Formats: sequence, structure tokens, C-alpha cells
Amino acid sequence: MSDTPAPVEVHETEEQLVTTAQEAVFQSNWIVGECAAKWTERYARGRTDADFALLVGLSADQIYQRRRVWEAFQGQRDTFPHLKWSHYYCALTWDDARECLEWAEETLSTVAEMRAWRRARRGEDLSLEALDDALQLHPQAAHVVAVPTLTGDAVTVHASPDFESTTGGERLATVAGQARETGAEGEYTPFRTGAAGPAGKAPPERPSTEQIARKITSALERFAQAMDKQFLKEFPDLPEKIQARFQRAAEDFNSAITRLP
Repeated sequence: MSDTPAPVEVHETEEQLVTTAQEAVFQSNWIVGECAAKWTERYARGRTDADFALLVGLSADQIYQRRRVWEAFQGQRDTFPHLKWSHYYCALTWDDARECLEWAEETLSTVAEMRAWRRARRGEDLSLEALDDALQLHPQAAHVVAVPTLTGDAVTVHASPDFESTTGGERLATVAGQARETGAEGEYTPFRTGAAGPAGKAPPERPSTEQIARKITSALERFAQAMDKQFLKEFPDLPEKIQARFQRAAEDFNSAITRLP
């Protein structure tokens, strides 16, 4: 099944939009997102993603995710034919989304590899959990986040004690698993509650030598560009621990290069 299906011809009536989305629930997140976006634009009349979700048979969060990805990236899918829907969802809030997607397409990288590459180029410590893993922004309110605990569940935190849900006045209750899930295209996303690994799947195979070479080459080219005059000037002022780790990594890489035939 293609991960980037051709745009569906959606009719103008609300009933047909809903029907098309229902039929696409287990086929394509893109089609569901397209239907949700068009329904919101043409027929919502004050209704929300939660209302469309009831019509389609998904949760409000699922509709929100698919609609936002469609609105943000509908014009870029053909540019990155090897990427899955989850690549776009992962990059939805990134200010450098296009650059990261370009790298993932060029190197045939997975979502996890794309996220790690972005963190590395931003100078983050990859041994620590990423901030966007620890805090899940709730789609209906920028001041409500779900903070996962060690058990994988989440505690909902409200910045304003007066905030009420837009549906029925009940407090929003979120779990980490609602924000990231298994998509319609079937790709495993390990951030849902209780996730331990892709069910029924063997460990991923080693990438081919060509893939590894392409990724290393791309990374080296970008690292060389990043080491500009400012980097060279300020590097001696960095903590000794960082400088030592940098030097060891460079030496290890040079040693590996010398072993090439």
C-alpha cells in the first residue's frame, strides 16, 4: 500500500466527505486529513475536530493530527516520495521541518534517525530524552501538556486553573499514547502507552552499505558547513569535557577512514 496516495477527489457534500474519510481510516492518514480539512473549511460552522471524529469513528486527537499534517504538508508529498506520513507528523511543529525532511529523503532515513539527526545538529545530548518526548502538547490548548511518567502514563498539567474543555466543560484528560500512535499506514510509533516494541516484527535489518555511506556523506557535508568561523573561534571556550569528546569522535572517525581499501 502506498504511503503517499494520489489526492482523492472529494465531493462537495458533507455526507460524501464523511463517507470518504470513513473508508480511508485504515488506508491513508492523508485522505482522512484532507477530508477533515475540507469539512472544517466548508461545513464545520462552529463544530470542531471532535465532532468530525464522531462522524468518522476516530478520536478528536487523531483527526486533529491528520488534518494538521495535511494542511501543513499537502504540497510537499511529491517532493519526498520515500517518506512516510509519520515523518511529516514528527516534523509538524519544527521550524526546520523542510530541511529535516530533505535530509531524511536524501538518506532514506527512518523517523527515529531523522529526529536524532536534528537533535545532533542542534547540539543536544542524544543520551538524554528529547524535550518533545517528555512533553506532549495537547492539540486543543497550547497551555495543556501531558507529561509521561516512568510507567508510560501521563499526568495532565494545566497552566490555567480556570481552563475548561470546549466539550461539556469537563477537564481535559490526556494520555501520552493519544498524541503518537500507530498510523493507518501501519507504521509503529513507540510513544503510545504501554508500547514495548512493534508487535510481531523482527528487529530491523542492518541498513545496506550504500545507505550507510550516503548518510555518513550527507552528515559530513553538513558538519563541515556548520564548522564556520564562529564555531572555530568559540570552540576553545567550550567546556573541556565537550572538547575532549569531540576530539575522540574525530580521532575514531579518522581511524575508521584509514581502514578503507
